[in-house]
Amino acid sequence: MKRRRKRRASPAPLICLLAVLACIVALRISVSEETAASAQMTGKLEKPATTAPVRLLEVEMAEAEQVTRAEDRPARAARYVNIEMTDEELAELAAVVFLEAGNQRAEGQQAVVEVVFNRVLHSAFPDSVHDVLHQGEDGDVPQFSTIYAVSTATPTQAQYDAINGALYGDTILDADVVFFSRNGENDRVWGQIGDHVFCREYIWR
Repeated sequence: MKRRRKRRASPAPLICLLAVLACIVALRISVSEETAASAQMTGKLEKPATTAPVRLLEVEMAEAEQVTRAEDRPARAARYVNIEMTDEELAELAAVVFLEAGNQRAEGQQAVVEVVFNRVLHSAFPDSVHDVLHQGEDGDVPQFSTIYAVSTATPTQAQYDAINGALYGDTILDADVVFFSRNGENDRVWGQIGDHVFCREYIWR
């Protein structure tokens, strides 16, 4: 009786299978690399390298705008360049001008403002708008009798224009004109505007 010889399995199919698996792995690696490269390129497009120059341009534009705004502001009148006021002092001054000269033309209202500013700068008077307006208020003869009625005043744009005219426009009075009244404070009369006679400071001997 003859013995049957066992046939050995051919290695060819195994080799083919391994080759197919190797191809699949290589293909996946290639796809992954292309995806990563694509994502990197997209990121570069979304975040361009021009970020810094763009920010620098924005800063330069902002600085230029500030310079333009500063140039648009009117220059202070030389005499009153050191006059400073709080919002409260501005409102109070407008109220006093309204009460003292609200019925006068623009020139007369600005002249009243200049009397206040001239006093602020004069050594014989207080050195703030508030103190000038309230000088003598606690005594029998306040410098501005209308100070008691400030709360009832309703100043208009005309009074604020008079203040701006003194601060930023051409001055009307001389620097030593520190009085105004209906009849004149003294014999050193500068001149008259409307109903008010404007006078210079006293000269004490």
